Amino acid sequence: MGRLVLNRRVNEQVRLTLRRGASVDSLLDQLEDEGIWITVAQIEGGRARLVIDAPDELLVLRDELVERYEQSD
Repeated sequence: MGRLVLNRRVNEQVRLTLRRGASVDSLLDQLEDEGIWITVAQIEGGRARLVIDAPDELLVLRDELVERYEQSD
């Protein structure tokens, strides 16, 4: 399991997608066993601090990084 801690404002997004080269079968096994945990760790001044614990096969991207990741193909 990997962990990402980030801040999000209203209407900002986080994308969970399959990491390049990751095994779908392995991901499904981990999801079945552990799932994905998203914790709101703090809320302050219109910002929420999120903690995302997800299988390593998942790529977790802030919305502003999605286009850069897709162009790196």
